[in-house]
Amino acid sequence: MMVARFVASMMMHINVEKDVRNGIQMMKYSVNHYENFNNVVPAFVLALNSTIISLIVEFNVMIILSSMPNVLGVVMKYVSLAAIANIPRFYYNSLVEHRLCIVKDKKLKITKFRHQDPLKGAPCHILVMRMIYKFWRILFCSMSFYFMPFTAIFLNFNFMVNTNAEDNASV
Repeated sequence: MMVARFVASMMMHINVEKDVRNGIQMMKYSVNHYENFNNVVPAFVLALNSTIISLIVEFNVMIILSSMPNVLGVVMKYVSLAAIANIPRFYYNSLVEHRLCIVKDKKLKITKFRHQDPLKGAPCHILVMRMIYKFWRILFCSMSFYFMPFTAIFLNFNFMVNTNAEDNASV
């Protein structure tokens, strides 16, 4: 049972990880290329929201999958929750003649790199946004690559212990 929960949690992590990574990359681009925007704050906030929402969805799905009592329930919940997590992609792919489709294949040109000190002389709010970006980048790297398997195991073990305690109390 724990193996099914762990595998489903890790598969959901792999599905959602690219959304988190894209949000963090958008934050980095908006901070380093702030001169390319009329107002950089909405672009940064949109990227930050994308990152936070993706992480919340991932964690909630892991909690739901960890609380399932049987393997069939885990598989069924994983399939349904994976579809729900992909709703933004379904919506975007359904756009046919929208003005967003014109720029979907356009690559953003990265012209500023860290060794060039892109934030030299930047306003204070850009430096604050960089600190926010760095916080989420550190959290993402540490959680995603190091602690996510342990989190999945911990949630599975925690719910298994709670389920066993409830079963013993009802007897």
